[in-house]
Amino acid sequence: MKVELVDVSLRDGNQSVWGATGVTTRMMAGVTPHLDEVGYRAIELLSSTTMATAVRYHREDPWERIRVARDRLPSTQLGFLTTGKRFITFHRTPDAVFELAFTLLARHGIRRLWVIDPMHDMVGAQRTAEMAKRVGFDEVVGGICYTTSPVHTDEYYAARTAELDAGDAFDSVYLKDPAGLLTPERVRSLVPMLQSSLSRLQLAEIHSHSTTGVSPLTVLDAADLGVPTIHCALPPLADGPSHPQAQQLVANLRARGHEVDVDVDAMNRASAYLTRQARIKNLRISSPAQYDEAYYRHTIPGGVQSTTRRQLGEIRRPELFDAVIEESVQVRQDLGWPIVMTPFAQYIVTQATLNVITGERYKQISDEVIDLLRGDFGPLPGKVDPELLDRALSTKRGRQPVNDGGDITITELRRRFGRSISDEELLLRAVMPAEQVDAMNQAQREKPAATIERLLGTVSGSSATSVSVSDGTTSFSLARAAAR
Repeated sequence: MKVELVDVSLRDGNQSVWGATGVTTRMMAGVTPHLDEVGYRAIELLSSTTMATAVRYHREDPWERIRVARDRLPSTQLGFLTTGKRFITFHRTPDAVFELAFTLLARHGIRRLWVIDPMHDMVGAQRTAEMAKRVGFDEVVGGICYTTSPVHTDEYYAARTAELDAGDAFDSVYLKDPAGLLTPERVRSLVPMLQSSLSRLQLAEIHSHSTTGVSPLTVLDAADLGVPTIHCALPPLADGPSHPQAQQLVANLRARGHEVDVDVDAMNRASAYLTRQARIKNLRISSPAQYDEAYYRHTIPGGVQSTTRRQLGEIRRPELFDAVIEESVQVRQDLGWPIVMTPFAQYIVTQATLNVITGERYKQISDEVIDLLRGDFGPLPGKVDPELLDRALSTKRGRQPVNDGGDITITELRRRFGRSISDEELLLRAVMPAEQVDAMNQAQREKPAATIERLLGTVSGSSATSVSVSDGTTSFSLARAAAR
């Protein structure tokens, strides 16, 4: 069978191994020409989280980052991952903001969208898919998100898959395993069951993290079962909390008799570039994970674990990591067994952190958990602890009605943030703190390239034979060549 690959290094690899903050626009500019030579089915370029970290941690314009990738990846389809009902913020995002975001992504060259609703609200996922198609996306892939819990049974997954199949805006289905919980044995029972639940669509992709060390085997069995596309990553952003290493995956697929039409040499060039950047910037180089049975208790995805480690370090409490992960087990059960992926993984870990730091379970409840219990993201799959529910709904926030943001319009956002700013800046200001967007804008104005362009503009059209210009920080001189 012919098997195609989706590269996730720049989005999920970056998020899983480097806490979503490692990749910069300059790094993307350096690696994308090599990626374009590989022959990938698509590249998972970014999510709203990686757009936010571009602004927050690097003061870089995420729209420029997309343009840089688009211009250097002319032969490869670029994709965006959207999870649930949120964009950048961890609160529910109004539909008007979502539509603006999708419109801008399509305008900047993103043509593929993966839609994964962690609550498996397939009606909401269908609305998201319809919106994406309406504004210009070519391909929308609907996700089934795998987890383990008393409520996530085969019957549950069969019903959710059939709902996806009924949505005419989807082009295919993919099986997403954000925590790396799938095993070869489980995939051999689950994939045929999902395939039998589909009549119109195909189960076309598998996305499985290597957190437990078994996904390199799991995805091979998925290919044997007829799943034609596999997500993978390149070193130093492969293995461990990330995805199967692309080069070894290709070798293993070919050894099993599958056809994989990719340029491994181009993979190696891209990998060498990323590894060199990791060493220069002192970023983690991921390695294969040892199997850990205890992981099946907490199921916290690798990307959330690395982000949690970073955030605990930022508040100078890194020693709390193990206790937070252990507490997350109870929090998830109390919340009615939500799937442990963005944004709910972050909700669970944040609440677990509050429980550990305060020394009392639910002494302080995060706003996001209150929103979840209030129903902003739809009904939870299992029974919620009644004491926690009563405590959350008795708060001022909990007594507010479900907030779907339906009253927010672009006109209202323009009135609030400015009528003359670009659509791109308007979106960022709608979902991010003003000071972070201001800092990004200032950094963009002060970039050396922008400074040179501005200084050149001051002498445009001058007839002088020589000019020296300085803005106090940068200076240059130009001399007109003598006529021959």
